[in-house]
Amino acid sequence: MTLNFVNPCTGNIEEVSLNCPKTLSETDLYISPPWIDFHCHVYHGVTSLSLKPDDIGIKTGVHLLVDAGSAGEETFPGFRDYVLPRYKTKVLTFLNISSIGLTSLQESHDMRRLDPQKTAACVKANPELIAGIKVRSSGLIVEDRGTLPLQRAVQAANLAECPIMIHFGENPPGNAENLSLMRKGDIVSHCFHGKESPLWDDSGNPIYELSEALSKGILLDVAHGAASLSIDIAEKAVRQKKNEFSISTDLHFRNIGGPVYSLSHTMSKFLSLGMTLIEVIKAVTKIPADRLGLSNWCSDPGKNATIFRIREKKLIDPPFIDSHNKHFNVNKVIEPIAIIIEGEWVFI
Repeated sequence: MTLNFVNPCTGNIEEVSLNCPKTLSETDLYISPPWIDFHCHVYHGVTSLSLKPDDIGIKTGVHLLVDAGSAGEETFPGFRDYVLPRYKTKVLTFLNISSIGLTSLQESHDMRRLDPQKTAACVKANPELIAGIKVRSSGLIVEDRGTLPLQRAVQAANLAECPIMIHFGENPPGNAENLSLMRKGDIVSHCFHGKESPLWDDSGNPIYELSEALSKGILLDVAHGAASLSIDIAEKAVRQKKNEFSISTDLHFRNIGGPVYSLSHTMSKFLSLGMTLIEVIKAVTKIPADRLGLSNWCSDPGKNATIFRIREKKLIDPPFIDSHNKHFNVNKVIEPIAIIIEGEWVFI
């Protein structure tokens, strides 16, 4: 069968022919490199927020999930040895700077749990699974500790020679305090949040502190979440077409039933904001793959890929809303129908 290959490396849509084990009546189907959800929570059975990897992974067209700090250095062995082997979906993780991870949602309450040396040692011992270090540097989490958790995450990342993924948005610490401590290659999660101090001005340009951070190589990630995506901010920033970002979900137990639902649902929202299909696919394939050092991620669609259709929105579709219950004007929906894993077709 012939498929339209959305190639984020060349920026083109090219025809490819593949042997499909199932007869498909549709003729206008798309194939892309494997999708990556760069921010989610899948330490199932241990943290209260986490989901089963396959439920938001291969069952929804996603090959690779990146867990955002559910495990810390004390709890990571259980994640590695007892949770991940049960599922087919590939998972990488950013290790929480707190040794207990998100088993408590107040992971910075006891600063004795934030040990840069132990965290760095765990990263170094598990390079095949740990991509970096996660820290939540916002008032609800750090309470009166300011940037101290972030400072310890930076210490650990310097020791382990890896990036940091940072959550912020609930001040204090403020944007200037957080961004000034970030380094080239570090990742800002929830980049289009609509909380007290957004990272973008009314024209969709980065505020001064973010502009300075971007100039030194800070990276952006959507991480939709239950409270961290504003259509008013995202639409203006997307319209500028100046700054690349990865599209991810921050899927967890409290938002899978809305407003997030899935990676493809989130992708459809950004397609409606004026991004091209190639730009949307790049944001869930090449951009996150480059950050993770996956140099061959986009190379062989016959071996590993996601197959999808683009269809008209239906009345039965879940609502396309942001974290503030505002609606996206979605007309075209990206819908996965199969994935290819090491040459094996898996239909959804």
